[in-house]
Amino acid sequence: MKNKGFTLIELLGVIVVLSLLLIIIIPSVTGSIKKGQKEADEDTKNSIILAARNWLSDNRSLVTSSYTISVSKLQEGGYIEDVTLPSKGCSLNNATVTIELTETENNKKYDFTYNAPSDCQ
Repeated sequence: MKNKGFTLIELLGVIVVLSLLLIIIIPSVTGSIKKGQKEADEDTKNSIILAARNWLSDNRSLVTSSYTISVSKLQEGGYIEDVTLPSKGCSLNNATVTIELTETENNKKYDFTYNAPSDCQ
């Protein structure tokens, strides 16, 4: 009489092989997810700064030396939509962008600094 099925040794071998594959794959996938989240966070930050740049082009007269604008003001003006931090899912409505004006010999330079809200860092 022939027995059909797998022996205990064969089943253990398959479990060992699958375990080794998981040990190799999981750190790689986890690293890729974290890298993607960091890149998405950076893209969100850059979008907020771009919205502040667009706001500045319409409101240049308000910035004399330093000016801080909140993301909620940018939203009210239609420069950006509701934004959340992708890695944490928290709202960035309380984030701000500080615009610094530097003038040298008929040249104006604007520097933008993103300020994350304390509850979403």
